[in-house]
Amino acid sequence: MLKLQEKRYNEVLFIVVNIQNMYFNPLVVLLFKTIFRIVTKIVIRILILNFLLIMNTALADIVTISNLSPLKKILQKADQDTLVIFDVDHVLIMPTDEYTFSRHPYRKQLWQEIKNRHSKEETKILYGITASKAKWRLVDPEIIDIFSYLQKHQIPSIALTSLYTGKFGNIEKIEDWRVKQLKDFSIDFASLTPIKEELSVNELAEENGIPMLKSGVILTANVDKAKVLEYMLHHSNYYPKTIIFIDDQLSNLKSLEMLADKLQIKFHGLHYTAVSKMPIPVINRQREKLRFEILEKELKWLNYQELREIIQPKVTKVSNRIK
Repeated sequence: MLKLQEKRYNEVLFIVVNIQNMYFNPLVVLLFKTIFRIVTKIVIRILILNFLLIMNTALADIVTISNLSPLKKILQKADQDTLVIFDVDHVLIMPTDEYTFSRHPYRKQLWQEIKNRHSKEETKILYGITASKAKWRLVDPEIIDIFSYLQKHQIPSIALTSLYTGKFGNIEKIEDWRVKQLKDFSIDFASLTPIKEELSVNELAEENGIPMLKSGVILTANVDKAKVLEYMLHHSNYYPKTIIFIDDQLSNLKSLEMLADKLQIKFHGLHYTAVSKMPIPVINRQREKLRFEILEKELKWLNYQELREIIQPKVTKVSNRIK
């Protein structure tokens, strides 16, 4: 029994002596110090990354909305250091059911067939004819109340649309057409824009025109929206503290979110889905086919009443022959 206890005592003594030797060994001490420094650096980097992630999350967010109530709520916190940016098509205004191309698959198919048969310039002419004849409506009449609020509180606001610029078919200057179109609905950005001068960005010109700012409306001519907006901000040396941007295309929102992050501007993105939730327009496929044939052959874009006036005499003639 005594021998067993002595053996265990020697084993413990051996372990303690070895630990002491390790602790006082300069190489071991250096190793521990090196490991400690490395671990400390890693922990600090993780903490910094987490902090930046939290900050970026606080600076930027994109939410999906199907009505304008969330925008109204956000605008209550807006001030003169805020820039409110509106997309135009399917956010502020849209064609009525009788004229919209994008909201019915059969119309989209007929238009795509026309595009396949014609050059880009010819397609522009045909599209210009349809655009000049189309009737438009507000996506949501509540937008007028929102603009009254922006005017009352003088909150800087602009429009940002991908629309082409310059001559477009039978429309001499499509940028003027767009500004007038908005004014017809009492939507006027001229008094709200923080950038008062009219700008043309010749450096970003492409086949669809020259990106420009006119009466508070930025038309990008299909150039990336963030790219054109960045040019406008730099050129004017205007940098808001917060951007509120409403658009029906998520890709545009993400593009501007990246720009805001780059410029360290707080960003609220609103993905507006009101139009996509609307019922598909009811159409008559036979009449639509005739309508597109007349557009292509006679360069006329007829409304339904004009189509009925063409179809009715033919029906009457056939009916008389049967009698």
